[in-house]
Amino acid sequence: MELNVAKELKLAGIVSKAVIKERMAPLELLGRSIVMTEPVEVELKYFFDGEGFRLDGKLKTAIEMNCTKCDKRFVEPFAVDFSERFLRVSEAEAEELDCYPYTGDVLKLDKMVQDMILLNAPMYGLCKPDCKGLCPACGTNLNITQCACSRNDESNPFAALKGLAELLKED
Repeated sequence: MELNVAKELKLAGIVSKAVIKERMAPLELLGRSIVMTEPVEVELKYFFDGEGFRLDGKLKTAIEMNCTKCDKRFVEPFAVDFSERFLRVSEAEAEELDCYPYTGDVLKLDKMVQDMILLNAPMYGLCKPDCKGLCPACGTNLNITQCACSRNDESNPFAALKGLAELLKED
């Protein structure tokens, strides 16, 4: 993902706009694969201030996820606002200055976009707000069918709390 800024380098202070859309390969985060099901769209306003570029905008896509309750795959819209700085410095200096480096008259946005997705992607999600999840005993998806398992499992360490709840209701 690249942004040509040759014109803005000659005209400091001029605010420009751009929309860039591009498909991205899945990203890896702590053993989890983040799959974008739609092209990543970056809407931005940017300007050269004589020293570097300021980019403000919004990143949008859709991410494939697994429901944390029933493990069903679903797609969730993803959007994040951002404000970043690009300076003509080395990679090491950019890391120290908390900005992104650039050379020539092209800003390479790939690293910034990857960082935005990795830092803001939801770790958990629900396929629907009222997801019933899986039966803890047999693993049946309770959104599809009701299982025949007994819910009164006395071996459950929390079974003793049922009696406490009933005592509290009596008071």
